[in-house]
Amino acid sequence: MGTTMLLTGLNGALGLYAGVKGMFDSASAASRQKKLHSMAKAEEEGWYRRNYYGSFLDNSASRAAIKRLEQSLRRQNQQNRAYGVINGATPEYALARNKQNLQAAENMLTNLAAKEDERKMRIDAIHRQNRNALLSTEAQMASSDENRGAALAGNGLNLLQKALLGVEWGKESKK
Repeated sequence: MGTTMLLTGLNGALGLYAGVKGMFDSASAASRQKKLHSMAKAEEEGWYRRNYYGSFLDNSASRAAIKRLEQSLRRQNQQNRAYGVINGATPEYALARNKQNLQAAENMLTNLAAKEDERKMRIDAIHRQNRNALLSTEAQMASSDENRGAALAGNGLNLLQKALLGVEWGKESKK
């Protein structure tokens, strides 16, 4: 009889220890998971700000295109002046040629701006996709926390029930 009660008490104590340790380990893991999730959200926000709000004229492709356009305009203007000196072109002719050059510059800058709009739309779509993935992960974490809490409560009640059933209420022998 004494051995049964001792084993029942030992079983209850071990179960209680395992349950408490499991709760602390679970809480620690959940805390770490939430911290990592917060870090991922911050990283995503930083990436979005760096890429979305950057100036399209500051990237290397845009600078190279503008430099090529400047060099092309400079050569074209030199050729126009040389042509004018040799052939005696009128000022109206020189103005018309300069207008064509300015139109080319305008077209190139318009194309750069259009590409920038496309780039921003792609970045925004990627950002929305990443945010949805983070929200989905957060929902899964909340569901896991809920399930873990319910399981812990059920285990605690089960442990209490086993401990109560293991004691022979009113049937103890007095020695």
